[in-house]
Formats: sequence, structure tokens, C-alpha cells
Amino acid sequence: MSSDPHRNATVFIVDDEAAIRDALSLVVRAMGISVHCFSSAHEFIEFLERHDVSSPACLITDIQMAKINGIVLLEQLIAMGWEFPVIMMTGHGDETLRQKAEVLGATYLEKPFRPSRLEEVIRANLKHSNGEKDT
Repeated sequence: MSSDPHRNATVFIVDDEAAIRDALSLVVRAMGISVHCFSSAHEFIEFLERHDVSSPACLITDIQMAKINGIVLLEQLIAMGWEFPVIMMTGHGDETLRQKAEVLGATYLEKPFRPSRLEEVIRANLKHSNGEKDT
């Protein structure tokens, strides 16, 4: 097999539940992709203020979080110039939230989902982050 185009990719995970962060992190690491986890939107924003993020990268975040939810986080990231794909997860299937996430450019992923589905969504988002087009 040729070299993986996502070998140098980074996935950022923002979720206020440690068990969810850990499970997502295991899937991403099993894909051979670097991962950084954050327990809050605030913690992730502070990280971004101190570090440059290079392509390819994407963010996986829960919509329902304490203090700053995933929608507000995405709005703040857009205001900061964030240009990477965002995958928003929720266990609360809400059509209004789905529409808001999609209007903001995020991929919406309803929990529960299989690891294979998460891998598929991550690969598609990293492909777009890297400037590749769908074939």
C-alpha cells in the first residue's frame, strides 16, 4: 500500500465527557492520525491562540457541552479564521441543530455511530482539508 495521505493529519477532539474523548481518540489513533483532546471549547480556543494549525486537520466536537456548546464554538472559530472541516456530534437528534451546524459548514454526526462511520467521515473531511476533490 502506498503512503497514507492522512499520515501527517491532525484531528482535534472537543468533548466535555472524558469517556467520549477517549473512545474517539482510540478510533483516530487506530487510523494512524495524530489526535489532540480538549475537555472544553475554551481549552481548545486557548490552544489555538498559542499554536499554529497546519493542514490537513479537522475538529470533532459535541454540540451539547457545558458553557460553550459546539455551535457557539464553531461560530467563534469562524470569527477567528478557522478554515478546517468540523464534525459535530450529538446524541440529541434535533433538526434545528442539524440545520444550524450544516449552515455553518459542519458535518453532522448523530450518536450512536459505528467506528467505521466515524473513520469514513474523518477521512472525507481530511480529504477536503487537504484540498482534494471528490472523485
